[in-house]
Amino acid sequence: MSRSRPSFPPGFHPGTRNAIVAGIAFLLAACSPAGPPHAQYLPLAELEGLYGTLITTANHPTADQHGTGDRIGLFMDARGTVWGLPLRFTAQGTVLGCAPPGLHEAKSTDTYPAGATIVGATNAPTGWRGGTGELELVYRGPDGGIGWRSIRGLQMTGGPVCWAEELPGPVRALDYYRLDRAADSR
Repeated sequence: MSRSRPSFPPGFHPGTRNAIVAGIAFLLAACSPAGPPHAQYLPLAELEGLYGTLITTANHPTADQHGTGDRIGLFMDARGTVWGLPLRFTAQGTVLGCAPPGLHEAKSTDTYPAGATIVGATNAPTGWRGGTGELELVYRGPDGGIGWRSIRGLQMTGGPVCWAEELPGPVRALDYYRLDRAADSR
């Protein structure tokens, strides 16, 4: 029994198909976000066991997303360290949060005032609607007055990181926040 060779349209070289497949594979790889692997999202109860109680929420700052950034939850542990971790809600209403391995060993990203009680978080106004401003911590000081200050986040290095959801986009690695209580100056 003889094998028949596939027929190709006139002017279509058999190697052309392989070149087209290779080109598509290259474009898919080139358009995929490069970067570290994705860290796992965990149920809220598990996160609170590792990072303390969820005390407030806000949105990650975005430079130009034409909307707000991914949700972020601020957790406070028993030592007073505040952890800023990305949050997601499933279609069933379950709250999940992202905690990269090694986060407990990651360096502090900023501080908050000694004696302050954190009452909320917000994004600083940017003056335009193309993105959201820096993450701000809202607190009640020891004197009872309300204050706020922008806080700084950092990228995890050397392992899995938390990634923004694909929609509304863009796909990007998200910062973590680790805030230590500032030294008391009294």
